[in-house]
Amino acid sequence: MVPIPHHFPPTMERPSLHPSPFRRGALRGILATLLTVGGIALVHLPRTSDAQSAPTARPGTSRGGDVLALDYRKSVESALAQNFEIRIERISPKIAAAQLKTAKGDFDPELQLSYTYSRSQQQQNTLNNNLDDGSSAVSQPDLFVENTGNEFDSGIVGLAPWGMTYDLGGSVVNSGDSRKEFDTYEPFVGLQLTQPLLRGFGTDVNLSAIRIARTNEAISDWELRKRVIDVITRTITAYNEYYYSIRNLEVERQSRDLARQTLEDNSRRAEIGVMYPLDITQARADVATRDERVLVAERQMLDNENALKQLVSDRTRSILNLRLQIAPPPSMKGFRFDKTADIARSFSLRPDYRQTLLDLQNQKINIVVRRNETLPRLDLEASFGVNGHDRNLSGSVSNLSAANNTSATAGIIFRYPIGNRAAKGRLDEAKLTVAQQLLSLKNLEQQILIEIDNAAGQIDTTRKRIETTTAARVLAEETLKSGQARLASGTTTTFEVLQFQSDAAAARIAELRAAADHNIAIATYAQLTGTTLERAGVSIRAGM
Repeated sequence: MVPIPHHFPPTMERPSLHPSPFRRGALRGILATLLTVGGIALVHLPRTSDAQSAPTARPGTSRGGDVLALDYRKSVESALAQNFEIRIERISPKIAAAQLKTAKGDFDPELQLSYTYSRSQQQQNTLNNNLDDGSSAVSQPDLFVENTGNEFDSGIVGLAPWGMTYDLGGSVVNSGDSRKEFDTYEPFVGLQLTQPLLRGFGTDVNLSAIRIARTNEAISDWELRKRVIDVITRTITAYNEYYYSIRNLEVERQSRDLARQTLEDNSRRAEIGVMYPLDITQARADVATRDERVLVAERQMLDNENALKQLVSDRTRSILNLRLQIAPPPSMKGFRFDKTADIARSFSLRPDYRQTLLDLQNQKINIVVRRNETLPRLDLEASFGVNGHDRNLSGSVSNLSAANNTSATAGIIFRYPIGNRAAKGRLDEAKLTVAQQLLSLKNLEQQILIEIDNAAGQIDTTRKRIETTTAARVLAEETLKSGQARLASGTTTTFEVLQFQSDAAAARIAELRAAADHNIAIATYAQLTGTTLERAGVSIRAGM
């Protein structure tokens, strides 16, 4: 048996997306005013300062096509409202609910109605009691006997949760014979029951399909939650990657422009004889290298823009004409967390862990069913009915109340496959599957601990990277400024200044990369601890 914490409910309500109170956490201060978009409740991200809130346009790109202005808040809202993955997954709980309804339908009584008409004609001399060789004087081969019949049947049949099958019904048979001047009517009303005593007995077996369907419904709820968490995390990641690529392109273009300026300055110095041709060649080579870096940065920016567009828009063919303008992401250098508490909560919040527990619950139900299948078939059968007989329908129905017009049967049936290897094999398979699932659960628990510890470490590391890269960028800019002054005075070489320019650009890019990685690390930490929805102010609950 897998240990399941008492505070882990085996199932959850079928989800809907509605407002929930704001919780402080990884995106603390990001979400504030409640807004419902497409059934998902979320809260608005706070406005950054005026300098930060203005959307950042793609540098040096065409203004053609529609423009979508986004900030952190709007990107998450758009993803929750328009993302195709969420909209697709939102249907899964409804499918699971339909499957649960199907499983419950196995116990719905079934009404059966039928009518049968029959007619037969036979030569009189061929009837069993009138056979002759054809030579008799009384033989009349041209005479026929006609029999007609009308049978009406009705009944209600079904299965009870403890395994009993029932058939409650009645019939009326109307018979006519051309040799008689009247018809006969034979009504019947009865009940037939079959109750398994071993195999197929009990609610544990007969309600197993409903219990599994109900668990699958809860699994689909967690799958929807998992999808929403994944899309939110990917949206935050894509937003930071896109903003980083915009700023990276700006830095690369500034670095290229600086190299071009150095080339122009060196060319003028060479004209007056104070610069060697080698310095010109070095400057030209460096410009070409930086042109290539600009091309790579432009492609990276366009790819990142497409990734973000796919997450926040439900456009199809016109999506390529959409252009994004985004505001700078909020600074999260002050983010704090409690790793120990978050690890404890992750086992009740992470969808993959909850789904594994529910799947294990289904496998245990399967063991109960497979164990029952190894038992012999021992069924008790019984029936009781009353019948009537008369020349008219009303009289025959009146005869049903007669004490002597009854019939009853009782019996027992035993069946058992010799060896019964098929059922025993299925039971062994079910037990091994549970054992395998228990090991998978332990492996997942270990994986969760490692993932959260690594994610927490990434937050600390990226925070320190922001501090160190900022200091490195300041020093690199000071070094570049000093180098340019020395080049102007002729006390250093072009090669050294170009190197200073590259170092300064690399330092600025490293600072941007550290800031983006820090925000992504926080979003990843929330995903791995299962707290993304809580920190984003999104709730999923019944009533969808």
